[in-house]
Amino acid sequence: MQDNNGLIAAGRPVTIQHIADELGIHKSTVSYALAGKGRISASLRARILARAEELGYEPDPLAQRLANRAKSKVVCLCTGAFDPGRATEKIALIQAALTGRGLEVPIYTPAKATQDQGASQAALLRQLRRQRPQAIICASFAFHAAAFRELEQYQHEGGIVVSYDIPVPLACDQVIYDREDNAYQGAHYLIERGHRRIGIGMSRMAKPLADPINLMQRLRYQGFERVMTEFGVPKRNEWFFQNSTFERGGAEMARHFLELKERPTGLCIVNDYVALSFMVEVIRAGVRIPKDVSIVGHDNLPIAAYCPVPLTSVAQPAEEIVDTVVALMMERIAGSTRPPRTITIKGRLVERQSVMALN
Repeated sequence: MQDNNGLIAAGRPVTIQHIADELGIHKSTVSYALAGKGRISASLRARILARAEELGYEPDPLAQRLANRAKSKVVCLCTGAFDPGRATEKIALIQAALTGRGLEVPIYTPAKATQDQGASQAALLRQLRRQRPQAIICASFAFHAAAFRELEQYQHEGGIVVSYDIPVPLACDQVIYDREDNAYQGAHYLIERGHRRIGIGMSRMAKPLADPINLMQRLRYQGFERVMTEFGVPKRNEWFFQNSTFERGGAEMARHFLELKERPTGLCIVNDYVALSFMVEVIRAGVRIPKDVSIVGHDNLPIAAYCPVPLTSVAQPAEEIVDTVVALMMERIAGSTRPPRTITIKGRLVERQSVMALN
């Protein structure tokens, strides 16, 4: 292939300028012909299209998006994390739902905000903003303030933003999963069944304390604390377990539980994978579930039904969250100008065999 000096370097994409140089015409004429616009004769248009095909020209999708956002079919999905639980499930369900509606849904995972005070997150969102997708959906629990400033600028430029998971400082449609209520339901269930020595296990707080990930932990503890206060059940520091995430966290929690001189009779463990590994470890040590300790999990993941003792768990309704996100997004794409809405979704407790009544 030829470039401006007679050769197009091997492997380089063919541009509109290359076609124009080949035919000795202005590149705007080529651009109009390829777009089917402008007052160009049928014969010249045919020559341009034929030469473009011969050279292997392919339109630049980014250039097309920048040219006309209104016709863009791109919705960027930004998430703070992939995990074996509900977060990844929600991402996959959103992508599938929007793809089924004829949209392109690339997934982006910004770096953790604590690594560089949000600079890399802001840089990624700035890049996305400049590409002018039709909309951006954010699972925003791990976003830094700098990232939200980029999203706000994107809105000012006419973009659509829908956020889900936790409340965010942005005037956009939001779908909030009520983690506080989930923790409340779990502890309330244990109290209803006569338990008064109740502990809670959750992920360890991140550093710095301003990290957005800590909001999820605070909400969970607030729900637990609220129901304990309502029923006059004492909270004991040694029964507040902060652990790593997933299976390792359950093993850590089991070790601390087994070291206690006085143990709680009921535990709220706000991750089903943590609850599973906790169960396995304490059963190995001779603890009987639910006779010695009753357990309520969190999220109602599929694994909950297959724990050594089937696990009572407060569900995270992933499909309902996703359906709501998609509905809000499609309304905006269709031209809705109503004020931003915040929709809160609560879980429900699913009873299995891991809790014993004491009353």
